[in-house]
Amino acid sequence: MSDVNFEFGLAWKKSQDAFDINLRYSDSSSADWPRHPSVPLTIDLAELAQHLGDAHTYGQTLTDMVFGQSDETASFFEKAIAAARDSTVHFRIHLDGPARYHSVRWELLHTPGGAHPIATSSNILLSRYLANADWNPLPPRPVHDTRALVVIASPNNLNEFAPGPQGKPLAPIDVEQEMQHAWKALQPYRCQTLAGPEARPTVDRIMRRIDDYFEGGFDILYVVCHGTMYHDRPIIFLESPDGAADPVDAVQLADRIRGLERKPTLAILISCQSAGDDAEFPGVDGEMRSDDNGVLAALGPRLASAGVGAVVAMQGNITKTSADTFTPTFFKRFAEDLAVDRAMATARNAIKDRPDWWVPVLFSRLRSGQAYHCLKPTGDLRKTWTSLETMARSGRFTPILGPGLADGILGSRQEIARRWVRRWQMPIAPHGQGNLAQVAQYLRVSYSQNLVSAYLEDYLKTEFRERKANAEGSDPFTSLSSSMIEDDTAGAIVEVGRNLRATHSDDPYRVLASLPIKVYVTTGWTDLLQAALREDENKSPVTMCFPWTPRAPWARADTSVLPSVEKPWVYHLFGRLENPTSLVLTEDDYFAWLTAWIDKRPELPELVRGSMSGSSLMFLGHQLEDWDFRVIFQSIKSFLGYPGVSDSDNVAVQLRPDNELIDPEAAQKYIQSYFRPDNVKIFWGTPQNFLTELQRRLKGGVR
Repeated sequence: MSDVNFEFGLAWKKSQDAFDINLRYSDSSSADWPRHPSVPLTIDLAELAQHLGDAHTYGQTLTDMVFGQSDETASFFEKAIAAARDSTVHFRIHLDGPARYHSVRWELLHTPGGAHPIATSSNILLSRYLANADWNPLPPRPVHDTRALVVIASPNNLNEFAPGPQGKPLAPIDVEQEMQHAWKALQPYRCQTLAGPEARPTVDRIMRRIDDYFEGGFDILYVVCHGTMYHDRPIIFLESPDGAADPVDAVQLADRIRGLERKPTLAILISCQSAGDDAEFPGVDGEMRSDDNGVLAALGPRLASAGVGAVVAMQGNITKTSADTFTPTFFKRFAEDLAVDRAMATARNAIKDRPDWWVPVLFSRLRSGQAYHCLKPTGDLRKTWTSLETMARSGRFTPILGPGLADGILGSRQEIARRWVRRWQMPIAPHGQGNLAQVAQYLRVSYSQNLVSAYLEDYLKTEFRERKANAEGSDPFTSLSSSMIEDDTAGAIVEVGRNLRATHSDDPYRVLASLPIKVYVTTGWTDLLQAALREDENKSPVTMCFPWTPRAPWARADTSVLPSVEKPWVYHLFGRLENPTSLVLTEDDYFAWLTAWIDKRPELPELVRGSMSGSSLMFLGHQLEDWDFRVIFQSIKSFLGYPGVSDSDNVAVQLRPDNELIDPEAAQKYIQSYFRPDNVKIFWGTPQNFLTELQRRLKGGVR
């Protein structure tokens, strides 16, 4: 039975000091019922505050406010739940209003009539869904070996701080005990810890570790620390390099995370108790796990706005008994099906008989609830692999390489575009801020046609300076010289690539260079492939470029030596960094390139044409919705003069199906439908995984 969606939207109307209500029910059978009750919703925060010590009365009071002011709202809820029957209902509360309303304990909301809390219903998954017109959607990521970063901050001078109205001093945190608790809860995951004198959890170190591409990044951020409120803004106590407390403003922390290229998918915030006793739950077994009155929960919306997919926090005081059950249950279920709202419901159910069951709260920007997806390859994968093996061994195999292979060094095209938008404060709609061609076009129109490539070089130098300054240990930027960064950016890229290949056996260029390929076609800007090929003393690559613009000086292609495995051709379609004016960057550049492709295709070396028309093509390192892929794919089709790419089986390999406008499952259906006539199979996975498997098969690992 398919899932259904129930959207409960609250949009603040300042003139009435109330919320407009927007309701929507939808399911897979095409049912789609929108409803906009005419009576606005007023939430009396003062009245709710009188019942903070009584969860049942608080819930009843909130329910009377939500469903009692409008019969339309109550009747729509009952109709929607009846229509859902036994289906799982994703009940999402969309709250677009002042920050003070995020402190409302929405998880205590009952069904109309007050029968029971909605959040404890067996088939209703309640989450606080956060969305904003200025935010890009956050689709699920490809499933992979999930890693968790555990941060435990216990400054050595906590007793000097006594925040809050009661003025209780902050107690030291038992780092060893918290570490054991975290590792037990995170058993399904690979964990690293920042805690104690050897790995002080400073804000700079936390940010570097989260964003560490070469260590694989971290998907889960698990934070244990103290917090307080200061002028209605949450403050968390991290550590300074000397171990003293570093009070970090939540807004500043969110800004730091927003600037990261690799953000956690999930954050869980565990607050710690102050010194002294707490009596919110008198007579309940188990000491207090936290008593910060939900300070860290105020971080949830801010971290979500910074790009974290989902945040689990405590919106009130929770006992150790409840916390010790909730946390491992949540992560165990999350590891099973990768759905945060299902994991939340399962963990809540595990403590539903506890008086503090409502304390954990889920803030999510993942509309489907799925943090990761696991998409299947299209078509007959065994047949595709057999075809690729045969073509590669016979020399009829041509990779069409995209820019994504160099993301670990240059950053993705999307990352570059967003950084440029921030740097020049461009008035570009959020959904277009990751489109490098559009962003570069803005620079071209606003400044100068000839400056765009100069801006790219300046960006790369700035990025490399920062990466070198922050490099530690075996980071491939550690040994990079400052003079090379300033004087030879293209050479610096090659040097970093060499360092990376030396320590990463699955580096895509290293694997590509080991394959028996005669012609490589690339839309990338770098010579990373040529450098990898030259590391084999028996190989001497020949570099060629498609001369698409008269602005750039083009070296005449030497076609006198036929391509071979020992002397392969590397054919650049969109220019090289060593020749900046040759780069295809702006929308105008792509249109000019297409015109040149029509006019100059007779000038293409015959063996390059043959490689793209008579061999099996592997599109590797592309985002399938990007300009690079769409332009080159359609160009090859038109170049051949018939609808299919070639008579052979072909494979398109996509880094990750995270189209910013649709979820991956919808993207898969769209791509399958679009490419089926062209006999293109889609391999869902990373280039490293694909190439490693292909290399293994060619060496005889699979027959």
